[in-house]
Amino acid sequence: MTRIDYADSPYAVRADIVSAHRRAWEHLSKPGSWLTGAERVKVMTETRHARNCAACARIKDALSPFAVTDPHDAGTDLPENWVNMIHLIVADPGRLTHGWYKKTIDGTGDAGGIAETHFVEIVSVVAHTTAIDTFARGLGIPLRSLPDPREGEPSRYRPKEARQHQAWAPNIAWDEFGPAEADYFVGPESSIRRALTLVPDEARSFFDITSAQYLAGPQMRDFTREFRAITHLQIELLAARVSALNQCTY
Repeated sequence: MTRIDYADSPYAVRADIVSAHRRAWEHLSKPGSWLTGAERVKVMTETRHARNCAACARIKDALSPFAVTDPHDAGTDLPENWVNMIHLIVADPGRLTHGWYKKTIDGTGDAGGIAETHFVEIVSVVAHTTAIDTFARGLGIPLRSLPDPREGEPSRYRPKEARQHQAWAPNIAWDEFGPAEADYFVGPESSIRRALTLVPDEARSFFDITSAQYLAGPQMRDFTREFRAITHLQIELLAARVSALNQCTY
């Protein structure tokens, strides 16, 4: 099993960040709720490959991300519709639309659709990979080696409480969770923490990274003390600037 470490970092990395990244790499290597371990590692590989895709570069420069119809330079043997989805999320996430999501789910032309459960799990794997790769780039060190995929079958667990709300994908409302998700829905209500709850294990894992790289949920609203080397105000200033640069509308 490939384990993350930051021995080559010119800066000290907190132990809790290293532990969170190791848990994430282990999580991504295993079968998920809907994808096998091999598929999940291929999504990680494709996420990295998309950053150097010529079609993706043209998409970034185009008036609309949908104006470019050139085929993407795939780095894996994942299905074409998976590759298209991953590359667009990596290349131009700020301009994706609900219409694009529906076409991706429903399928167009000869390409089949992607089930909403699979869509959410793929998004999670892309987000995990991007968060940890960006951390390495920020330190000025090479990207960490991807984990070796584990064998096994997906659990195919879909929480019965997940339903369609205002968000694109079904999710669990803060006051509608079942006993299996009671561990996750703790603390003050947070709409962003509902984003991946159609696949609850992905929500748990991604926000485990968030707690280490950013702040845990209760810490975000505890203004009586500071938990990092910089203050709440400084953290939010940086977060707002990065969000603006990434065209994040949240």
